[in-house]
Amino acid sequence: MTFCLSTQRVGSLKRTKIIFIVGFLVTMSALILYYVHALETTPSIHNGAIDLSNTEFSEDGVIALDGEWEFYWNQFLSPSDLDGEQYAFQYMNVPGNWLRDEAGNTYAPKGYATYRVTISHIPDATYFGLKKANIRNASNIYVNGNLVLEDGQIAKHLEESVAGNHSKVVYFELEESTAEIIVQASNHAYIVGGIAKSITFGTQEALTQQHYLKVLFEFAMILVVVVIGLFYLFIYFANSNYRKREPVTLPLALSCLFFGVMNSIYSERIIAIILPDLTLNSTFRFGHFMSALSIILVWIVVNKVNRVFLPYVLRNILIGFYGIFIVCVLTFPLEIYLNMLTFYMSATVVLFLAVWIRIAVLFIKAHPHASNVEHSTLVVTIFSVFLFWLDMIMYSLGAKTDMLISFLTISVYSIAFAILLIVRYTNSYKNNEKLTIQLIETFSTLDQTTREAQRNELAFLQAQIKPHFLFNALSSIISLCYTNGERAGKLLTDLSGYLKRSFQIDMNTDFVTIENELRLIQAFVDIEKARFGDRIHVSYDIDDDVLPLRIIPLVIEPLVENAIRHGVLTKKSGGEVKLTIKKQDQSIFICVEDNGNGVEAGLLRSILNQEGEKIQAKGNGVSLSNIHARLQNYYDVELQFDTSQQGTKVYVKVPTNHDQEEDTDD
Repeated sequence: MTFCLSTQRVGSLKRTKIIFIVGFLVTMSALILYYVHALETTPSIHNGAIDLSNTEFSEDGVIALDGEWEFYWNQFLSPSDLDGEQYAFQYMNVPGNWLRDEAGNTYAPKGYATYRVTISHIPDATYFGLKKANIRNASNIYVNGNLVLEDGQIAKHLEESVAGNHSKVVYFELEESTAEIIVQASNHAYIVGGIAKSITFGTQEALTQQHYLKVLFEFAMILVVVVIGLFYLFIYFANSNYRKREPVTLPLALSCLFFGVMNSIYSERIIAIILPDLTLNSTFRFGHFMSALSIILVWIVVNKVNRVFLPYVLRNILIGFYGIFIVCVLTFPLEIYLNMLTFYMSATVVLFLAVWIRIAVLFIKAHPHASNVEHSTLVVTIFSVFLFWLDMIMYSLGAKTDMLISFLTISVYSIAFAILLIVRYTNSYKNNEKLTIQLIETFSTLDQTTREAQRNELAFLQAQIKPHFLFNALSSIISLCYTNGERAGKLLTDLSGYLKRSFQIDMNTDFVTIENELRLIQAFVDIEKARFGDRIHVSYDIDDDVLPLRIIPLVIEPLVENAIRHGVLTKKSGGEVKLTIKKQDQSIFICVEDNGNGVEAGLLRSILNQEGEKIQAKGNGVSLSNIHARLQNYYDVELQFDTSQQGTKVYVKVPTNHDQEEDTDD
């Protein structure tokens, strides 16, 4: 059966992996198709001009001004400069960096330039607009000779320049069907300059709708990440038990928050809407600081999920690497540390790819110290972070015009890890339930075992009909057979009744009626009186209403037996034993008195302290010690003793038991 279940489990894991691998291959195929399409631009501008009548502008209302713009390197040309005089220019592909023009000429990453394009056959309308997404790093835009947008301060040298590079939308009136757009741009700090992202031209209505949809999408993706981060941050501080059980909670929460903040400074720059006065210098430093912290936290998350995936030594090396970058961000001038960005982002892409390959290999091999859900989650999340940085570096270098994948993958990262924590919490809850059930079963078994032990103890007490008692009883009967046959027959009948009632005590029940207990006592007393004659006198003071009440077996009879054997029979003249059983409120009062020689103080202490070895050394009292212990266990009451040289009184009050059915079997 175990082999069958194990085989089914292995088969289930194989099916899960096959489904997961197929899903991954489908995702990879979709990503490849997306990137082929994203990197493949369809230019609408040729030789510095675009004719809208040859486009779908009339239906769409917007168009990306992509293609061959006139490019004037190391020149700030105004509309008046280009109005009559001819200047040498090349064609530069937009969007993209300005490192190489269409003719193959190369340019420095930093410098300044002018772009120009002419739009013709603009449909009849009054209000139009331009959306500038990313021009590195400062720019002025003119439309038909009018300055419509300034972002930062363009300059020929670093000292005079002020970086801007914020996503902006401007609107203007056009009274003609032709528009000349001139862009002056300068870059003295970033990795490479150029119009990195498409400039979009459109009607006011269509452009506004497109802009706000894009902002809404990016805001929604950021909101998902931030909300998950805040949720787990709240759980971490609000629930100490969860905090101890799930150490990954805090780094996951912080990584989500930092990723959310970092994404807000890219693309549409959501942070500029919230903090419009934030300078580009501060934005860059803050963003790169957040990016390094978020990466460090991702390494910590992977390590805490399961150190099999990322051992402590490797984690600490990676943390040290990004710690050095944080120091550079906080201390180096902007133009210096920005030169490190290409290496920083390239190294990040390579490192996440390497860690992902390690996790994927362990997933395929089914590492025994990592669960399937942990493996699956880390394969998804680390690949998502890898794609995030791959998309980021392509966007930063101008190879790609949007960060759609970056915003999507970071949401996948946060959601996947959130699902992992939910699954782990659910599994933990189920395991706790199983442990609780097992504990209950254990307690139930222990209770049954305890009851069985108590019944075995009762059986042991029954077996304590000592050989000398039987021997003496039988010897007396044999002697009487020669002298008094009638009395011998009576004694034999009494012995038979005593043995019958002793053996009829049901080991599977915990209680007997007082009436049955009294019959056993009477049989025992009759035998002892037959043996010892007038040396034994037993009297009874018993209420009739206590007879059907139930108590644990072998409590009263051993008390009477001890009173006879170790009480009155210690005197040559014998003595008297009195048994009293009364109902007092919700209790049964049981008392056995004898006028023997009393119990020694040391022996009494041994009985109450259940010191078995000392009791056995004394040669009596075993039954009293056992009764004392069983009364404590069942009723939480103890035997009480009044003893002196004139006799002993042993009594106890036990609660009545109304939950047991009466047993009146003979």
